[in-house]
Amino acid sequence: MQTKSGAARLIFLATLAGLSLLAIAYLSIWAFAPLAPDRLAMSWPFTLLGVAGALIANSTGVGGGAVFVPAFSLIREAGGWPITPVQVVGLSFAIQSFGMSVGSMTWLNRLHGPDAPSDFREDEFWKTTLIPLAGALPALLIVQRWAPGEPDTVFFAFKIFSILLGSALLLQLVLRKSGEARTRLSRIDQAALALIGVAGGAVTAWFSVGVGELMALYLFLRRFPLETCVAPAVLCTAICVASGSVFYLQRGEIVWEILVFAAPGVALGGFLARRLAHALGAVRLKLLVAIWVIGSGLALLAL
Repeated sequence: MQTKSGAARLIFLATLAGLSLLAIAYLSIWAFAPLAPDRLAMSWPFTLLGVAGALIANSTGVGGGAVFVPAFSLIREAGGWPITPVQVVGLSFAIQSFGMSVGSMTWLNRLHGPDAPSDFREDEFWKTTLIPLAGALPALLIVQRWAPGEPDTVFFAFKIFSILLGSALLLQLVLRKSGEARTRLSRIDQAALALIGVAGGAVTAWFSVGVGELMALYLFLRRFPLETCVAPAVLCTAICVASGSVFYLQRGEIVWEILVFAAPGVALGGFLARRLAHALGAVRLKLLVAIWVIGSGLALLAL
């Protein structure tokens, strides 16, 4: 059996490899993507949006699409940027590929480092991540290819989904139960996470958000520790959005001028998010996210 120090070394080496791949991908955008100078001059504020989105996503487990899709939709519907509904979702996938990847590396190094929580169980962490991922990834790829949905219908459904998700977070805060935190998944938990993976993967294919949100919400409801709720959701989302981005790359639905400015922002936000999560605590985090998700959904409906 691998020692903890050995696992930490593997995580560190995987982090170096992952950061190198992200750097190569980012430099390749500048080198090969068709960047329009006039659009580049308008895009620098998206760096700030990237930081904010990644902070929320990686500190709560709620994917960055819960920030990026409403934000880009509001910009689009207000006439601030010529971007189609499909490009909004594709851009959200691409941006999250940077931010959620950095966030997942940060969480992994924390959980396998010298200051790891005393109640952290590596076997339970990987089960919590891989059980939903096993259903989420194929569901996402199948839905993307064969059941993409009409853009206008998908966007209306996203607005309703946002309001329902935010309301569920608020309800969980109101009904939260006291008691000792759980450290192990029961068979019921494993079955629930498997179902959440399939459903969340399909939802993520349409909205670029879903699987991480549903995972984190369920685990919070079941009174698992903060790290167990957030870190697996971030890692599962990172793998899903990186895989799902390929679909939009092949279709040419990425707005490169926004991505080159948003990517550094989400990388920074992903790195800082774990510290924000511990500084605010689970209750404040969920409250802030719920307010944002409900407010953005209502604003989109109003527009």
